[in-house]
Amino acid sequence: MTQQADRLVRRVSLAASLGLAVMLTATVVYIGWPRVISALGIKPAAARPAAPAYVAGQQIDVPSAWYAGAPQTLIVFARASCAACERAQPFLKTLVGRMQGRGGAMMAHPAGAEQDDRNFARSLGVADDRVLITPAGLRVKATPTIVLVNAQGVIINAWEGAAKSDVQAEMLQTIDLARR
Repeated sequence: MTQQADRLVRRVSLAASLGLAVMLTATVVYIGWPRVISALGIKPAAARPAAPAYVAGQQIDVPSAWYAGAPQTLIVFARASCAACERAQPFLKTLVGRMQGRGGAMMAHPAGAEQDDRNFARSLGVADDRVLITPAGLRVKATPTIVLVNAQGVIINAWEGAAKSDVQAEMLQTIDLARR
Protein backbone atom coordinates (compact mmCIF):
# COMPACT_ATOMS: atom_id res chain seq x y z
CA MET A 1 0.00 0.00 0.00
CA THR A 2 2.81 2.44 0.70
CA GLN A 3 4.26 1.83 -2.73
CA GLN A 4 0.95 2.80 -4.32
CA ALA A 5 0.74 5.86 -2.09
CA ASP A 6 4.28 6.79 -3.11
CA ARG A 7 3.41 6.52 -6.82
CA LEU A 8 0.26 8.57 -6.30
CA VAL A 9 2.19 11.31 -4.49
CA ARG A 10 4.78 11.39 -7.33
CA ARG A 11 2.06 11.59 -9.99
CA VAL A 12 0.21 14.36 -8.16
CA SER A 13 3.49 16.19 -7.66
CA LEU A 14 4.39 15.84 -11.35
CA ALA A 15 0.91 17.01 -12.39
CA ALA A 16 1.19 19.99 -10.07
CA SER A 17 4.62 20.87 -11.49
CA LEU A 18 3.32 20.59 -15.05
CA GLY A 19 0.26 22.61 -14.13
CA LEU A 20 2.45 25.30 -12.60
CA ALA A 21 4.64 25.36 -15.71
CA VAL A 22 1.57 25.67 -17.94
CA MET A 23 0.17 28.44 -15.75
CA LEU A 24 3.48 30.32 -15.76
CA THR A 25 3.77 29.99 -19.54
CA ALA A 26 0.21 31.22 -20.01
CA THR A 27 0.88 34.15 -17.67
CA VAL A 28 4.01 35.13 -19.59
CA VAL A 29 2.18 34.94 -22.90
CA TYR A 30 -0.83 36.82 -21.60
CA ILE A 31 0.77 39.71 -19.69
CA GLY A 32 4.25 39.80 -21.22
CA TRP A 33 7.66 38.86 -19.94
CA PRO A 34 8.71 42.33 -18.68
CA ARG A 35 5.66 42.53 -16.43
CA VAL A 36 6.29 39.02 -15.07
CA ILE A 37 9.90 39.94 -14.28
CA SER A 38 8.72 43.12 -12.59
CA ALA A 39 6.01 41.29 -10.60
CA LEU A 40 8.57 38.79 -9.37
CA GLY A 41 10.78 41.66 -8.18
CA ILE A 42 13.68 40.73 -10.45
CA LYS A 43 15.75 43.74 -11.46
CA PRO A 44 17.55 43.73 -14.80
CA ALA A 45 21.32 43.98 -14.72
CA ALA A 46 22.59 47.52 -14.96
CA ALA A 47 23.96 48.45 -18.35
CA ARG A 48 27.70 48.80 -18.44
CA PRO A 49 28.77 52.38 -18.93
CA ALA A 50 30.37 52.99 -22.29
CA ALA A 51 34.09 53.55 -22.34
CA PRO A 52 34.87 57.26 -22.42
CA ALA A 53 35.76 58.70 -25.79
CA TYR A 54 38.63 60.75 -24.41
CA VAL A 55 41.01 59.68 -21.64
CA ALA A 56 43.66 61.73 -19.82
CA GLY A 57 47.14 61.12 -21.21
CA GLN A 58 45.97 60.31 -24.74
CA GLN A 59 46.54 62.47 -27.78
CA ILE A 60 43.33 64.20 -28.89
CA ASP A 61 42.08 63.45 -32.39
CA VAL A 62 41.44 67.01 -33.58
CA PRO A 63 43.55 69.15 -35.94
CA SER A 64 46.61 70.54 -34.15
CA ALA A 65 45.60 74.08 -35.13
CA TRP A 66 42.85 73.79 -32.51
CA TYR A 67 45.34 73.77 -29.61
CA ALA A 68 48.78 74.72 -30.97
CA GLY A 69 50.41 77.73 -29.38
CA ALA A 70 48.26 77.80 -26.24
CA PRO A 71 49.32 76.45 -22.84
CA GLN A 72 45.88 74.83 -22.45
CA THR A 73 42.78 74.79 -24.58
CA LEU A 74 39.30 73.85 -23.50
CA ILE A 75 37.45 72.17 -26.36
CA VAL A 76 33.68 72.05 -25.91
CA PHE A 77 31.85 69.67 -28.21
CA ALA A 78 28.27 70.95 -28.12
CA ARG A 79 25.32 71.92 -30.25
CA ALA A 80 22.43 74.32 -29.85
CA SER A 81 19.81 71.61 -30.39
CA CYS A 82 21.16 69.50 -27.50
CA ALA A 83 18.93 69.64 -24.40
CA ALA A 84 21.82 68.69 -22.08
CA CYS A 85 23.93 71.46 -23.65
CA GLU A 86 21.15 73.98 -23.06
CA ARG A 87 20.85 72.93 -19.39
CA ALA A 88 24.64 73.10 -19.00
CA GLN A 89 24.92 76.52 -20.67
CA PRO A 90 25.51 78.56 -17.47
CA PHE A 91 28.22 76.18 -16.29
CA LEU A 92 29.83 75.95 -19.75
CA LYS A 93 29.96 79.76 -19.76
CA THR A 94 31.79 79.62 -16.39
CA LEU A 95 34.30 77.13 -17.81
CA VAL A 96 34.93 79.24 -20.88
CA GLY A 97 35.42 82.30 -18.64
CA ARG A 98 38.02 80.44 -16.57
CA MET A 99 40.04 79.78 -19.71
CA GLN A 100 40.41 83.46 -20.66
CA GLY A 101 44.07 84.44 -20.87
CA ARG A 102 45.29 80.83 -20.93
CA GLY A 103 44.72 79.84 -24.53
CA GLY A 104 41.00 80.11 -24.23
CA ALA A 105 38.22 77.88 -25.28
CA MET A 106 36.72 76.76 -28.50
CA MET A 107 33.51 75.04 -29.45
CA ALA A 108 33.17 72.30 -32.01
CA HIS A 109 29.78 71.32 -33.37
CA PRO A 110 28.42 68.98 -36.02
CA ALA A 111 27.61 70.38 -39.45
CA GLY A 112 24.05 71.36 -40.21
CA ALA A 113 22.97 74.14 -37.85
CA GLU A 114 25.94 76.46 -38.09
CA GLN A 115 24.16 79.72 -37.24
CA ASP A 116 22.32 78.29 -34.21
CA ASP A 117 25.51 76.65 -32.97
CA ARG A 118 27.51 79.86 -33.52
CA ASN A 119 24.91 81.80 -31.49
CA PHE A 120 25.11 79.16 -28.75
CA ALA A 121 28.91 79.47 -28.73
CA ARG A 122 28.62 83.26 -28.43
CA SER A 123 26.32 82.81 -25.42
CA LEU A 124 29.16 80.83 -23.81
CA GLY A 125 31.68 83.56 -24.56
CA VAL A 126 33.47 81.70 -27.37
CA ALA A 127 34.70 84.01 -30.13
CA ASP A 128 33.39 83.38 -33.67
CA ASP A 129 36.84 82.43 -34.96
CA ARG A 130 37.02 79.70 -32.27
CA VAL A 131 33.79 77.97 -33.35
CA LEU A 132 34.53 75.09 -35.69
CA ILE A 133 32.65 72.29 -37.37
CA THR A 134 33.61 68.91 -35.96
CA PRO A 135 35.52 66.87 -38.54
CA ALA A 136 34.11 63.43 -39.35
CA GLY A 137 35.64 60.48 -37.56
CA LEU A 138 36.23 62.01 -34.12
CA ARG A 139 35.64 59.88 -31.03
CA VAL A 140 32.97 62.21 -29.59
CA LYS A 141 30.05 60.06 -28.38
CA ALA A 142 27.87 62.60 -26.58
CA THR A 143 27.28 66.30 -26.21
CA PRO A 144 28.34 68.15 -24.31
CA THR A 145 31.82 66.67 -24.18
CA ILE A 146 34.48 68.90 -22.64
CA VAL A 147 38.16 68.19 -23.16
CA LEU A 148 41.09 70.10 -21.65
CA VAL A 149 44.31 69.67 -23.63
CA ASN A 150 47.85 70.99 -23.29
CA ALA A 151 49.94 72.71 -25.98
CA GLN A 152 50.92 69.33 -27.47
CA GLY A 153 47.31 68.10 -27.70
CA VAL A 154 47.64 65.65 -24.82
CA ILE A 155 44.41 65.34 -22.88
CA ILE A 156 44.66 66.69 -19.33
CA ASN A 157 41.10 65.61 -18.54
CA ALA A 158 37.78 65.02 -20.30
CA TRP A 159 34.14 64.88 -19.31
CA GLU A 160 31.14 63.57 -21.26
CA GLY A 161 27.50 64.48 -20.89
CA ALA A 162 25.74 66.78 -18.47
CA ALA A 163 27.81 67.13 -15.31
CA LYS A 164 26.32 66.96 -11.82
CA SER A 165 27.51 69.48 -9.21
CA ASP A 166 30.28 67.24 -7.82
CA VAL A 167 31.69 66.71 -11.31
CA GLN A 168 31.38 70.43 -12.04
CA ALA A 169 33.51 71.15 -8.95
CA GLU A 170 36.09 68.62 -10.18
CA MET A 171 36.13 70.28 -13.61
CA LEU A 172 36.74 73.72 -12.15
CA GLN A 173 39.46 72.38 -9.88
CA THR A 174 41.18 70.59 -12.79
CA ILE A 175 41.14 73.75 -14.91
CA ASP A 176 42.49 75.83 -12.01
CA LEU A 177 45.27 73.32 -11.28
CA ALA A 178 46.23 73.06 -14.95
CA ARG A 179 46.84 76.78 -15.23
CA ARG A 180 49.48 76.77 -12.46
